Amino acid sequence: MTQRAPCVVRPEFMFVFLCFLATIMSVSSVTHYSVPEEMEDGSVVANLAADLGLEVKTLKTRKMRVDVVANKKYLDINKDTGELFIAERIDRELLCPTKTTTYCFLKLDATIENPIRMFNIEVEITDINDNAPHFRRGTMHLDISESSPVGERFSLNNAADPDVGANSVKDYYLSASDHFALEIQTGRDGSKFADLVLQKALDREQQAVHNLILTAVDGGVPTRTGTASIIVRVLDVNDNAPSFDKDKYVVDVMENSPIGSLVMKLNATDLDEGSNSDVVYSYSLYTSERTQEMFQLNPENGEIRVKEMINYEDLKLYELEVIASDKGHSSLSEQCRVTIQVTDMNDNHPEISIKSFQSP
Repeated sequence: MTQRAPCVVRPEFMFVFLCFLATIMSVSSVTHYSVPEEMEDGSVVANLAADLGLEVKTLKTRKMRVDVVANKKYLDINKDTGELFIAERIDRELLCPTKTTTYCFLKLDATIENPIRMFNIEVEITDINDNAPHFRRGTMHLDISESSPVGERFSLNNAADPDVGANSVKDYYLSASDHFALEIQTGRDGSKFADLVLQKALDREQQAVHNLILTAVDGGVPTRTGTASIIVRVLDVNDNAPSFDKDKYVVDVMENSPIGSLVMKLNATDLDEGSNSDVVYSYSLYTSERTQEMFQLNPENGEIRVKEMINYEDLKLYELEVIASDKGHSSLSEQCRVTIQVTDMNDNHPEISIKSFQSP
């Protein structure tokens, strides 16, 4: 009968395993702090040593340190006092450039040795009103037919503000006008949009150009503003606008659909003849730049196709506003809204993150 050789664990492997096990056992719960952005270098966040129950006199010998985030040393520890302080100016808009959430966190680890212990620290960076609203286009040109009916709406370029919450864009104001008024709409994410509404019929022979000023105001204290010029040129011709068979469309698309896949085909008709009945399709300003990057709109036939790989985990719903315009000299247009719902696929594996430390 054959005997099996005894299983021998090499000492160096056992040492690494014990270090790994000790690290896991020594990870503490998350310690939370909150500070406003743009604090001066050297500003104290909190006494980290006291909050963690560490003796200040041992911080140097135990080599306490705070890790680096994205090659930046935003925070550091004063080993003489145990205080966590600002080592480099924190710009919230640079640290958290997307506005999908109003919260911005700086997550880092503090480590000490002899024995090794690791502490998870989470610092919320709150927003201050350090940015004014600004328009991507300083001047907006609108060509409006004098036959446009009272009450017709025209999309305006919305203002952007990197700040969030109360410090973001809260309202718009229009300079005095007998012919135009402003109507504010609120998007799904709380962002504000302005529509120019015709209040009084236009007469090109009386006034061919209208010059207006659009002002965006944020909700910060004190408030900040940004302005843009609106130049309305009054034209006449063409009395029928293209028309969609519905105002709203809802369509499903599977995530990871091949690039170039057809999502849907829009069709707008125009009762006019010749070039006045030829229709071209385009995205309105209500359609975000990200959505336009994901879906390609054919301007000639209204086909919407997949432009980039769609990931359900990134975004589950896309909203588009498509404008159908004719090719008449004074082009008329109509809008419809398209909601694209992303269908999930089981395409993600569980992720495991392991950190290990080895004593010197």
